[in-house]
Amino acid sequence: MIAKAIADSGHVVASPWNLDPSEVATPSAVNVFERDRLGSENCDIMVADVTHPSTGVGMEVMAAYNAGRRIILVARKGRLVSKMLEDMDGKEWLRYDVETEIYPELLKLLN
Repeated sequence: MIAKAIADSGHVVASPWNLDPSEVATPSAVNVFERDRLGSENCDIMVADVTHPSTGVGMEVMAAYNAGRRIILVARKGRLVSKMLEDMDGKEWLRYDVETEIYPELLKLLN
C-alpha cells in the first residue's frame, strides 16, 4: 500500500528492492549499505514503516534526516516506536488503526 500510494501520488519508489521479500538472489553482489544510504540521502521524501523495530530502517531514516529530506513515518497506533524516532524533529506521522487507512492517508500527505 505504501508503494502504491507513492506511485499514485506521482512520485517514484526509490527502493523497489524492498517490495520483494527475497531482496536479491545473491546478496554478496550488492553493497546494501551503500545502496540504502545513497537512496536515503538522495530521495525527496523518506516514507518509512516503523511499526516493527529495525536497525536498518532507523539508519535509513537517519541518513535521510541528515540529508535534510522530508520524512514521513508510518506506524500502527499503539505500537512501541523507537524513542530516537519519536524525539526526531521535523518528521510527520501517519498512525493507523487498520492497514486500509495507510493508502488514503499517505496520498493526502504526498499530494
